[in-house]
Amino acid sequence: MNSMLILKEKNANKVIYYYSVDKPGAPSDGEIECVLATEQFSTIKCATGDESGWHAKWLGPHVWRTIYKENCPAKRFIATG
Repeated sequence: MNSMLILKEKNANKVIYYYSVDKPGAPSDGEIECVLATEQFSTIKCATGDESGWHAKWLGPHVWRTIYKENCPAKRFIATG
């Protein structure tokens, strides 16, 4: 599984990343939000090709690592499998 994360917004309260699905040429148009105080994730908007929201849920641990271990880089390519 692959996904591209692109930082949309970062402030003292939350971080929002755009994400894409694992398809060639898929746009990074989905949005995942993390509330920093509670470490709670939510899908604001499902990406094109992720109508069920499954891909966003799969990304949860990877987004957590990107935020808390890698300090919110502007872009991050997630590749597993």
